[in-house]
Amino acid sequence: MAKKINRVQMNLKEQPVPEGSHLLEVDNLQMYFHTQDGVVKAVDGVTYTLDRGETLGVVGESGSGKSVTALTIMGLIDMPPGQIEGGDVRYRGQSLLEMSELQMQDIRGNDIAMIFQDPMTSLNPVYTIGRQLGEGLRLHRGYTKEQATARAIELLDMVGIPNPEERVKDYPHQFSGGMRQRVMIAMALACDPDILIADEPTTALDVTIQAQIIELMMKMQEQNGNAIVMITHDLGVVADIADKIMVMYAGRPVEFGTAEEIFYNPIHPYTWGLVRSIPDPVMTEKHPLTPINGNPPSLVNVPTGCSFSPRCPYATEKCHTERPKRYVTETGHYSTCHYSMEADFVKANAPATSRTRKAAQKSAATDVAPVKADVAEKGGEE
Repeated sequence: MAKKINRVQMNLKEQPVPEGSHLLEVDNLQMYFHTQDGVVKAVDGVTYTLDRGETLGVVGESGSGKSVTALTIMGLIDMPPGQIEGGDVRYRGQSLLEMSELQMQDIRGNDIAMIFQDPMTSLNPVYTIGRQLGEGLRLHRGYTKEQATARAIELLDMVGIPNPEERVKDYPHQFSGGMRQRVMIAMALACDPDILIADEPTTALDVTIQAQIIELMMKMQEQNGNAIVMITHDLGVVADIADKIMVMYAGRPVEFGTAEEIFYNPIHPYTWGLVRSIPDPVMTEKHPLTPINGNPPSLVNVPTGCSFSPRCPYATEKCHTERPKRYVTETGHYSTCHYSMEADFVKANAPATSRTRKAAQKSAATDVAPVKADVAEKGGEE
């Protein structure tokens, strides 16, 4: 009974966001792992804010710290070996890092929910889908077994599972990969959370199912107004759904801005590499994709200076010896590159986007038009 009362007290969704604050504030978060090989700086200075109805895309290669940041927010990192070295995470003005495990149990699933990367390992193989869907409802909402089952059927129907009355009795192994991912989304949305963290929810799914999963998440956001953190290694996945994008490398954010700024005006060489890795859908000739040479660094021995410098084709001696500061534009678009504020450097090296190609085509058409007119006039004179 005491636990139940405590959970009611911790229902922060009923409390307003303090004036001047955001729904979620991650402030210079640092999560290190102390191992026999040394200190792994998995998350080293992550900062962002999120409000209701917003979608943040977190993009980067494997090992960049995307998932560890999300697991730290959820309070799912074992300590030790993990240790918070600095920073804070605030939800509706209250620090999540200062809460007890019992208090975080009240937050998880009810206020902040997470779709994990592999649904087969996240679902318990010995319990039915209905029981697993109803667990959070019985814990956070006080539903009876019958009420939880009825709601589980509604959730399965909501996420497009056929014959939900029958499938609610099935086990995870009886579902396909795409259907299990839908179950994970239904489970995450069961208690109408304020924030949904989706850790690569479309990994290992074919493109048709990927589109359906993303469409479903956007539909749920329109209905519930929740905020979404979409974690992915594919910049193209967040192209049409993210309001803001944070690009991570070696545990640190290297560029942050609106989706428009990241796709049409990127200012960090690593982001340029990710943009160049996206296949061009309007390409008329076959061209190989442009990879980023080399491999991500060991987080035990992060390179001195800019962590991306060993792989950066534009690196100078300064890049190898000095850690770059965070350069912020008037719009809040920032980058951690020594040369990101130099317009000539960006203009000379940034990848062509659909906008720059259109501008070039327009310019070329303007240049060619008078010549054609001259030829026509000469032809007429002759």
